[in-house]
Amino acid sequence: MLRDVKYAVRQLRKSPGFTATVVLTLAIGIGANVAMFSFMDAIVLRPLAVPDLNRVMTVDEEQGRGNYKLVSLGNYEDWKQQNRSFEDLAVYRMYEMSLTGSGDAARVVGAATSVNLFSVLRAQPLMGRGFDSSQMQPGNDNVALLNYGFWQQHFGGSAGILGQKIELDGRSYTVTGVMPKGVQYPSTADVFVPLAPTAAQRNDRRDHSYNVVGRLRPGVTVKRAQAEMAGIAEQLAKAWPATNQGWTVHVEALLEGINGPFTNLYMRMITGATLLVLLVVCANIANLQFARGIAQRPEIAMRTALGAGRGRLLRQLLMENILLGLAGAAGGLLVAQMDLHFNLAKMPERVARYMAGWSHISINSHVLAYSLLLALAGGMAAGLLPALGAVRVNLTDQLKAGSRTASGSRSTHRLRNIFAAAQIALAVALVIGAALMTKGTQAIVHGGDRYDPKQVLTFAVHLPAERYGSAEKLAAWYDDSLGKLRALPGVKHAEIANTLPWGDYGWMDDMRIENRVVVPGKFQSAIHLMASPGYFEALHIPIAAGRGFNSGDGRTTAPVAVVSQAFVKRYFPNENPLGHRIRMGAASGRDDPWVTIVGVSGDLAFEWGDQTADPAVALDAEQMPPTGTRFVVVTSGNPLALAGAARKAVASVDPAVPLDAMQTYEQLMGDSFCGLFYSSSMLSVDAGIALLLAAIGIFGVMANLVAERMREIGLRLAVGAQRADVLRMILRKAAGLAGVGLGIGLVLAAGLARLVANLLVGVRPNDPVVFGGISAAIAAVALLASWMPARHAAGVDPMEALRDE
Repeated sequence: MLRDVKYAVRQLRKSPGFTATVVLTLAIGIGANVAMFSFMDAIVLRPLAVPDLNRVMTVDEEQGRGNYKLVSLGNYEDWKQQNRSFEDLAVYRMYEMSLTGSGDAARVVGAATSVNLFSVLRAQPLMGRGFDSSQMQPGNDNVALLNYGFWQQHFGGSAGILGQKIELDGRSYTVTGVMPKGVQYPSTADVFVPLAPTAAQRNDRRDHSYNVVGRLRPGVTVKRAQAEMAGIAEQLAKAWPATNQGWTVHVEALLEGINGPFTNLYMRMITGATLLVLLVVCANIANLQFARGIAQRPEIAMRTALGAGRGRLLRQLLMENILLGLAGAAGGLLVAQMDLHFNLAKMPERVARYMAGWSHISINSHVLAYSLLLALAGGMAAGLLPALGAVRVNLTDQLKAGSRTASGSRSTHRLRNIFAAAQIALAVALVIGAALMTKGTQAIVHGGDRYDPKQVLTFAVHLPAERYGSAEKLAAWYDDSLGKLRALPGVKHAEIANTLPWGDYGWMDDMRIENRVVVPGKFQSAIHLMASPGYFEALHIPIAAGRGFNSGDGRTTAPVAVVSQAFVKRYFPNENPLGHRIRMGAASGRDDPWVTIVGVSGDLAFEWGDQTADPAVALDAEQMPPTGTRFVVVTSGNPLALAGAARKAVASVDPAVPLDAMQTYEQLMGDSFCGLFYSSSMLSVDAGIALLLAAIGIFGVMANLVAERMREIGLRLAVGAQRADVLRMILRKAAGLAGVGLGIGLVLAAGLARLVANLLVGVRPNDPVVFGGISAAIAAVALLASWMPARHAAGVDPMEALRDE
């Protein structure tokens, strides 16, 4: 084998052009796959450095069919005591907090966790220590753990942070530890503090605002755990019918919850497309190998005549392909590293923080093993059939004295044609899939144009409860801040709202309608929106009936609400909703007031994945000011040019209130669609590579065809054939290959189009413009790639071609 390696190296050195072309082509195919696998490995397969991650579950409460909710603490306590499926259950609750006393005030996300959360995850702090049971008591919970990224960003990664005090919402906490980089869970959490509920909170079954995770016992399946937890939920519904009737439990792998409904699908789709690119690469290289094998046949014939067996020759040729594959893998690692560096640099930090696993995307041991597998598979796949064809020589034909040329057999030509057609077919499928996905993405992005997002500056705030503990203080701060923003030059509107359509996720809340009997187990819900009076006008949302909020709606007047048309269609299909009263938060334990419906607005769409408008209820933020909200500043010019002045205006009211990153509404939407943009661009890159390689492949086939038929072409010209006839002959052959490839590719594209249509709302799986336009374009590319070999054939000098005869 060592002799085979040395001989293979010498042979490849003798053909530097061939070797460089194959290695570069393989590097592109393997590099794209290695980069994609790096993302898959870190984001989908192993987003958390948690042992036996497949045994870690999330446990949610389920209301109705598929309507998952957070958990009440009282139910969690019973689950923990009664279940036998889980080794342990842990609970946490998310908060928005203000970090002060350490430079500029900053808005951070906190997670109040039970003492056992990190033991359930089998995670230990990178530095310091975690929480203990004594710190789970009210008044003794002033300690904090820092997320790795937050520690790096705000404290420079200093080891001296341990024992230091930080101020969160005006309260002092001692930092006891830092969590490792590989445990970014919950992914949005910057700071962890102990969950220290009061006795009343521990027994509360109405407040559904807690998250529960658990680790299954060895041998327990998800199905078995689901059945047991559903049984416990039935018992609790009988024991506590007022709060638990109609509620059950949903057990799901933590990995599925982290990835969400789209990430896994998109990643697998792009991985599949990238593997198709590798197949195109292998087909391209196989055609190169066929051409090289024809040139090597005299040598192989001589070695066969001297006693070499076919197995020995085949091993030798495959060794060359393995070396080419390994060299391509080495180049592919460089390509993958550049790809990762570019994508990591391009991803906004505000988006990356929500993606568990993003921070540890790298070329690791799993990726290296995957690249080695691709190298061996790619080398063997590209070289096996050409090698088999090369060793099947006819000694008489190859060694006879008059044989001065070598040409491929009919089977070799057929295989080369098959590979060329296969490249075109795969390119057609990928390009059509990429075009449909790009078209669907653009349609989704522009779905928010109705709100004129390019002219809106937006940022979020959180007001610390210690200093803004009453509705009067909250309302005064909002009034002052909005007044200063409205006074800035170029500002047309300055409003507040807890969520924005098409850029944020709507908060689905339970509600009651006055004088309607609530059937046990039947729940009513709607998007809970808190907005200032000018919100609808600022975002061009029409008022279809009644009125919007106005200056007459104040703190001392009866609270009012504006509902959406979808709300009316669902809950008041045959009557006028104006004048009816509703109450939000019916199942959350809050004491929200009854509000009177005074208007009906146009529908608001929040979920781009499902553009069906949900029922929405907007409450007047001046009557019921929230502790945290988002500012909406509509400008007549460039919104970002106003960011500095807007920040100073709000800070002049209270410099200790942290402001979230200022961005345009369009950028906020872009953040929401970031994963979609990435998937679309990656699929487009794969399609572009496949199309380029297909064009190169058909060029190579036609060029070799012309070279092998040079004497025939010369003879045709010598006996009177016109050069136009030769040109048509070659182009006809290319058109046949392109036609077969297009036909097969359209069938593959139809299947891929249905997949894209299922993922993106608004995509037509049989879009005639995309299918027709792409087919015509690829046919033109194939014929253009054949034009140069055809022109060369038509320009042959008959005397030169026949001279050896």
